[in-house]
Amino acid sequence: MTGNLDWKWIGIGVLIMLALSTLAGLVAGLFLAPDLASASDAPDIELTVGQLVLLAIANFLVFAIGGFIVGVKSSGRTVWEPGISAAIAVLLALLLFGSFSVANLIASGLVPFGAGVLGGWLGERRQGSPVPGDRRS
Repeated sequence: MTGNLDWKWIGIGVLIMLALSTLAGLVAGLFLAPDLASASDAPDIELTVGQLVLLAIANFLVFAIGGFIVGVKSSGRTVWEPGISAAIAVLLALLLFGSFSVANLIASGLVPFGAGVLGGWLGERRQGSPVPGDRRS
């Protein structure tokens, strides 16, 4: 552990969140297949507001669940690690798809970071570890 961060759990968290994101993408692709079949390029995809909201909720849940898993399974207090894991997972996805820019990283990484921290905090509470700011500790 370097400083106050547990880099092992950041790495594990990145793997968990990439796996959950891939799984969620496959499931979303199955449900959206009729809408995606006629599109030949990304700009041709037209989703309804309801579909976009559903995808946003699923994206939030992916990172919150990943954060929760890290929070429950890791020893000690690992609240920030899941948020950092989420941001790194987003960074890797942006690099993989060739759409990396600092603006894209900030725009697409803030919500996953927050969801990861929230999931980590909930996981730590479930584990019974004292969490900063928690009145139970």
